[in-house]
Amino acid sequence: MLSSSHLYCSLPAFVIYSLIFQVHKGHSAPLNVTAPSGPITVAKGENVVLPCDFSAEQSAQDTEVIWFRERFSPFVHRYKGGQDQYGEQMPQYQGRTELLKEGLAKGSVRLKIFHVQPSDTGKYTCFVRRGSDYDEAVVELKVTASGSAPLIVLERYERGGIRLACRSAGWYPRPHVLWQNPQGQHLPSLAENATQDENGLFAAESSIILTRGVSQELSCLVQHSPQRPEKGSALYVSDPFFQDAHPWMIALGVALVAVIALLGLTVHLFKIKGKHQKEIAMQLAALWDRDAEIEKQAKELAWRRYAVPIEGVNVILDPDTAHCELVLSEDGKSVKRGDTLQDIPDIPERFNPWRCVLGCDGFTSGRYYWEVEVVDAGGWIVGVSREDVKRKGDIEFKPEEGTWAVGNWAGHFQALTSPSRTLLPEIQTPKRIRVSLDYEEGRVAFFSVDEEIPIFTFPLASFEGRKVHPWVWLGPGTWLKIWP
Repeated sequence: MLSSSHLYCSLPAFVIYSLIFQVHKGHSAPLNVTAPSGPITVAKGENVVLPCDFSAEQSAQDTEVIWFRERFSPFVHRYKGGQDQYGEQMPQYQGRTELLKEGLAKGSVRLKIFHVQPSDTGKYTCFVRRGSDYDEAVVELKVTASGSAPLIVLERYERGGIRLACRSAGWYPRPHVLWQNPQGQHLPSLAENATQDENGLFAAESSIILTRGVSQELSCLVQHSPQRPEKGSALYVSDPFFQDAHPWMIALGVALVAVIALLGLTVHLFKIKGKHQKEIAMQLAALWDRDAEIEKQAKELAWRRYAVPIEGVNVILDPDTAHCELVLSEDGKSVKRGDTLQDIPDIPERFNPWRCVLGCDGFTSGRYYWEVEVVDAGGWIVGVSREDVKRKGDIEFKPEEGTWAVGNWAGHFQALTSPSRTLLPEIQTPKRIRVSLDYEEGRVAFFSVDEEIPIFTFPLASFEGRKVHPWVWLGPGTWLKIWP
């Protein structure tokens, strides 16, 4: 359900108002956007081109291309009206992207990203729109960084042997540290851990106990995966290091090796810091979890498929249902609340005492939308109502009673939900509201035509096969107009 807290410009919102607020001119073949199914892998600091193709049957001037990540806005790169648009580009991509336009006329909208960083890893959506037709494809980018050669450090005596540590820094994604004997067999480690610095790069460390005669010679390997290239270092510890008679010599040797190793690691880390100092400002928080990202995109896509109406409807207000203070225009397209009661019969279909009126035609299937313009505003409510809604006496405006609506009620812009109403304080009260009805899905949604944003979507309802009509309520001094 779309709530008032989701005010950022998401992909579903953009697609909805793009399809709703533009008149479709002509008829074109369905748009088909494709991208490679496998991930694109590139080393940190290099440039990468993300491929994306679409069925090109119109000029580039008619095509809008948007590359984005988790949210539709801010975007990674946008191309519209024959020009690149940078107004809402994500800060970390400013000055780092280029749409390769030489293939645009042939249906290629490849995106080039310069100097990729670990934070660029993730899924990118290639969204192409032409008129009211649109499609999208997802490209996965994996960024890798190979760190320093592993450094083996003699730490101390432990458990009848010598404890060794293997350390390496500057990797992405997180690497694995493996110990091997001369025969290539893996040796179990005591512990393995990794830390991530402010640049997003990992430093990994693993420890092992080396015993005399059993595993005096061994090597340490660091790699991303068994299929990826590795970096390794080997070490052989001679018998004198295992002599208990001179523990101070052993301690001194271990200390010297540790000091040299620490100095080497410090120099290496300072080199990394100097090399990437200009890139620190471009780094963001850690990557989103991959499964959560896929689930979120799936939910957004499902919401978009179900929420978009496909047919505008010509709403005419029904004078037989209008309260006697409501004055309808001759064409039934506008209504205002008068100061005096009209001399008309109080038939069962007419609302009384509430100043309400229904549309003439009801719906039992399909997807529709219409717009209500607030010309002169006191209080007002717009929405839909079941045909069997209560017409006389005390009426409660809520879904359980057959009414789904939003409006400016009691000085607050709100959705008439149950058991309590939902205030919409962060949305400016619109002057023109679009009402969207999907009968089969049971979805009623509202959009602000003024700001081209979604307002509120009710939980899915069951209309139980009963007709659903357009419905409005007018407060004192209010005049509403129906479009189209």
